[in-house]
Amino acid sequence: MTIFTLVAAVIGIAFWIFGGKYLADQWRSKKKQEAELTIETTKKECRRLYDIAERKGQELIEKAEKEITHRNKKVDQIEEKLTQKEERMYEKMEKLEEKKEEYITKKQDLEKVYDQQKTILSDLSWLTPEQAKKQLFAQIETDQQAEITRFVHKYKLIKEEEAKEEAGKIIARILPRVAQEGISEHLVTMVDLPSEDMKGKIIGREWRNINTFEKVTGVEVLIDDTPLTLKISSYDPEKRFIAAETMNKLVKDGRINPVYIEKFYQQSIDEASELFLKKGKETLALLNIPMMKPEIVEYVGRFHIRYSYGQNLLLHSIEVARMAEMMANELGLNAELAKKAALLHDIGKIDSTSGEAHTKVWAEILRKHKMHEVIINTAEWHHFDVELLSAEAWVATAADVISASRPGARHDTKDIFFERMSNLENLINSIEWVQKAYIMQAGREIMAFFNPDDVDDKRAQELTTIIGTKIEEQLDYPGSIRIVGIRENKMVHYLR
Repeated sequence: MTIFTLVAAVIGIAFWIFGGKYLADQWRSKKKQEAELTIETTKKECRRLYDIAERKGQELIEKAEKEITHRNKKVDQIEEKLTQKEERMYEKMEKLEEKKEEYITKKQDLEKVYDQQKTILSDLSWLTPEQAKKQLFAQIETDQQAEITRFVHKYKLIKEEEAKEEAGKIIARILPRVAQEGISEHLVTMVDLPSEDMKGKIIGREWRNINTFEKVTGVEVLIDDTPLTLKISSYDPEKRFIAAETMNKLVKDGRINPVYIEKFYQQSIDEASELFLKKGKETLALLNIPMMKPEIVEYVGRFHIRYSYGQNLLLHSIEVARMAEMMANELGLNAELAKKAALLHDIGKIDSTSGEAHTKVWAEILRKHKMHEVIINTAEWHHFDVELLSAEAWVATAADVISASRPGARHDTKDIFFERMSNLENLINSIEWVQKAYIMQAGREIMAFFNPDDVDDKRAQELTTIIGTKIEEQLDYPGSIRIVGIRENKMVHYLR
């Protein structure tokens, strides 16, 4: 290695050392400047944010001060109003105190005048107040003696009826099941419910639904503790049947309100007509009788929900028709004609709503439909009202007597009760202005509906009195009767 090379190496190393130091100093100086610039920028940003925060804080303080000032004004206004109300209240209390004192003074003056008048009247009549009271009562007793006697007699009859009823209860305890079956068969229809909650829906708010149902259908709904069951009671089997069908539809649908009650009631009436027609056709097919007019067939079908003296009217009529046919065959008569006459002999009971005998009513209906004269004669005569004109009529009447007189066929008590209820309803419906009437609670309550366009409230009160007078004059009735007169307007509007 030469000296030249060595010197060059030394110079290179020195250059590298001092050059690197210079570069490092330059890099540190640059970074220091950048750091100082960053610090300065940060300080400026901090000062800017501080100024913004200070400005917003000042705005919030001013806003809060304004809100506090506004609320203070409202509080002052409310306090001022309360003060004014308190002052007015004190003024009213002072006035009331003054009026109270004035009222006490006037009352005392009136009492003095009243005492003076009593004294003057006593001096003029030569009677003390006690003597005048006794004389007035004596005069009333003399003038109203007939009315008082009538009231005492009526009260005595009511008590006698209650005593008989209590005695009947004591005796009836021996045979509760028999009595239950007899009443349920002819007066009560059971309706099954899916749950106990349904009873509440049927009753409705403030008894709205059950009252509407009873008014529309004319039956009485009995809801007791019997689980999942309610009872529909009416002496009229057709009303009871249609009401039970309506209730079943309401329970199945679940929507129970006055609108749906009327809707399903009308549906039940239409379906009942179809059912009666079907039952009539089945009866004619069972007896092998040719088809008749639809009106007659429907009347025959209505037999299956009615009873006569405890007998089911349909079973009784079928029994009479079969016996009449057998007897006519044995005697060589027209068995077909005798059978028809026997089947239709009691059909007037379906339509005898005017109080006339069912024989006379149905004879007229049969003439209207141009039925055979033997059938008309049998229907009109079989209770010995007119003379029989043919042997077939005699056969049909004999078959009726045999069916009715066999042991256990009839229970007169029920039919007498039904007849009494029917007469009571017919009597009320015959009164002018009465639209319709329903008998409830075995005749102890009457619901009479008046046309609101023709009868005002005062006239309705008079009509309920007239109904009570007619019942007392023409019918025997059990104990006391509650008469309810109803007049109401019903508006219906359809949106299409």
